[in-house]
Amino acid sequence: MARFATGRGAFGTCETVVLADAETGATAAFARLGGTLLAWRVPVAGNLFDVTDGFATPEELAEQKGGRAWIMAPWSNRIDGGRYAWGGADHDLGLEDPKNRVILHGFVKKIVCDVAREAADDASARVTFATRAIRRGAFRGYPFDVDVAVTYTLRGRRLDVEVVGRNVGPAPAPFGCGWHPYFRTPPSRASGSKETPGVDRLRLAIPCRTKIVTDARLLPLVGDAARVPIEKAAGLDFRPGRPGDGNVVGKRVLDAAFADLEADADGWCRTWIEDPGCGLRITVFQERGLMHVFTGDTLARRPRGALALEPVEFMTNAFNRPECREVLALAPGAERSFRFGVEVGEG
Repeated sequence: MARFATGRGAFGTCETVVLADAETGATAAFARLGGTLLAWRVPVAGNLFDVTDGFATPEELAEQKGGRAWIMAPWSNRIDGGRYAWGGADHDLGLEDPKNRVILHGFVKKIVCDVAREAADDASARVTFATRAIRRGAFRGYPFDVDVAVTYTLRGRRLDVEVVGRNVGPAPAPFGCGWHPYFRTPPSRASGSKETPGVDRLRLAIPCRTKIVTDARLLPLVGDAARVPIEKAAGLDFRPGRPGDGNVVGKRVLDAAFADLEADADGWCRTWIEDPGCGLRITVFQERGLMHVFTGDTLARRPRGALALEPVEFMTNAFNRPECREVLALAPGAERSFRFGVEVGEG
């Protein structure tokens, strides 16, 4: 019998796929709706602990509030006014947030995906969710044909993710993707509490050279004004190894992107959080792109209870930024992948 296995389950009326590691007891559960990670339980201090803060109930998943572990595609984060120009035409996606006049996080989150592949052996368990639902006329303001596939690979304390977009239409399509997970740590044994500690005591390290500057609606400023060297981003320099408590989140409110990530020798750019109370470190790695960090202050459930570490391909509102057009464009017949993941370690 192989160490790893795949199985099926349910979250309310939503079918799920579960990846399991018989050796460590780790499991990861995913909803077919959006290919969304619901829970990832890993061994911590001898017990299984869900390091994600996903949708807590089937109702919350159906309401899609909070963006908990969404796959974001064919764009990530916000588009100003829900509008953009492409291929000589203006497009109107509508608004999900009329107050801020933006639309958020793409369409994949709304699609019940097919389970295209499942496999397990002694090295890992894998599942691929795929959709061909993004077609001309299917979604307002996006007249393009793009297939999307999301593959998760469980290796016990490590979860790898790959998102692939393939243009099956006749014209170049704007395409970008990302992930919107929230991570939390367990209470320290000394505290005697059963409540997770929240974000304030976490140490955060982001290997970046640039902070993205935004307006009041969290949209990047125009042109070069959108970028500032990280050493000039007052109070938001979380580069590894800051002196004193420089890396502690504390009471800071974060909903910000960090760019020009520096890769380690193996090619991965690593952002991590560490909880000094329990010694747990959660590391998000990505091959390129930006890291968006959100302290969850506006969440209806458990505000500041978990930290969102969001690997994204492109800057927010990329559909409206001239410097992003060439890299956004997915030519007919072409495909592009974005790889990232997360690993859990104990201090």
